[in-house]
Amino acid sequence: MRNLLGLGLCLAIALTTDAMAATLDAGQKARIRAIVAEARAKAPAPSTSVAAVVDGELAYAEVFGLANLDPARPATPETRYDIGSVSKQFTAAAVMLMVQDGKLSLDDKVGRFFPTLAGADKVTIRHLLSHTAGYRNSWQDTAEARRHSITPQTIVERWGAMPLAFEPGSAWDYSNTNYAIAGRIVEVASGQPLDQVLTARIFKPLGMTSAVDNETVAPTALDATRYTRNLLGPARLIEPAANGWAFGAGGLSMTAGDLARWDASVIRRTLLAPSSYDAMMRETTLTTGKGAGYGLGLYVDGVPGHRRVYHNGFAPGVITENRIYPDDGVAVVVTVNAEFGMAVPEIADGIEKLLLPVAFPKPDTYGEGEKIAKPPSALIRRYVAQLRAGRIDRRRLTSETSAYFTPEVLADYRDSLARLGSPTQFVVVREERIDNTDGTVFEMNWPNQKVIGAIRVRADGKIADLWLMAF
Repeated sequence: MRNLLGLGLCLAIALTTDAMAATLDAGQKARIRAIVAEARAKAPAPSTSVAAVVDGELAYAEVFGLANLDPARPATPETRYDIGSVSKQFTAAAVMLMVQDGKLSLDDKVGRFFPTLAGADKVTIRHLLSHTAGYRNSWQDTAEARRHSITPQTIVERWGAMPLAFEPGSAWDYSNTNYAIAGRIVEVASGQPLDQVLTARIFKPLGMTSAVDNETVAPTALDATRYTRNLLGPARLIEPAANGWAFGAGGLSMTAGDLARWDASVIRRTLLAPSSYDAMMRETTLTTGKGAGYGLGLYVDGVPGHRRVYHNGFAPGVITENRIYPDDGVAVVVTVNAEFGMAVPEIADGIEKLLLPVAFPKPDTYGEGEKIAKPPSALIRRYVAQLRAGRIDRRRLTSETSAYFTPEVLADYRDSLARLGSPTQFVVVREERIDNTDGTVFEMNWPNQKVIGAIRVRADGKIADLWLMAF
């Protein structure tokens, strides 16, 4: 598999779509290819698909590498990728269509549709779409749980019944539960499944022929195979979460070109009412007066005269970045069939700088903001030392965490850490407490490599999560 991955990089298999406006010159296209090649050399995902909108029209779409490693299958412009949480803007758009149809209001309380939820008389649909509702994140459940199918209604009832983490509107906290509830509200209001609403009201009108709900449509040869790796080990196959977990929070797959067609429609405002686009792209203000940095299904920021709305998507075996610059008529899409490395934001940053003459802030979605920088605990150091030796003390691990550390995983960690040597920096960057579980994110740095790690310790002392990932 290593050799096939290298082959994909060396040959730089690249295909383009022909049916698009030629608004990028040869030099710009060559520069985009160079940006992609440089990022892929550092973070060799099997395939990378890129699209760009210029002057409100799809101007560029190109694919590099292999959609499947063994047997080798080149990616093409028709290759579909799971876009993860980029799907949230489509669920938000479906809600806005219901608003336009007069079937609901953003200020409706969720109790109108689901009266048994926590805060049913306080939480509004606007709170859901802006991540200011206070519902706990269903994705915080274990990876083992996500191997088993669940219904969106079960997510609504299970996580929606938990006590709110904060008073609605007073804080911002990213939660997939919000979009499970929002998706179900669309279904109740419309009388149709969410995927049917999206297809009939968004995908077909915009000519997004590749777009599907990947929880209801079985994978085909059009879909990129998903890959993971353990630190610097070889690419390995990974399965998506079971049906139901993604739903309105992250259940869509499409080509980069079709995602760019959606972006072009947002720029030109061809599908929704102007007031709907305004609502989605307006930054939410908390009751404290502080901006949340998020609209409805979209992060929002920018510099004077140049707005940017964007979202990334992480799902098992895929990473996607979607950035729209409404005032400039520009959009950038980058997606890969791998959940490792940081090629995606690096490529998006490079194309952003190429197409726009302004310096945007670093997007907040990759944890580049303010960090605590304190030494890691003895527990963290002990387990990292064990992984460096290729072994693990399983006595404090939950059964699921212990099962993750197969001989293959341990060997990959051992070989990777041996290759890297001692880090030049080893610090804690974030700590949080969720449902009686203490979580710590830590970072190890070398001159040309960064590794992010995480550990979650339950109240009973059991380690519910432990992993390292190379960036």
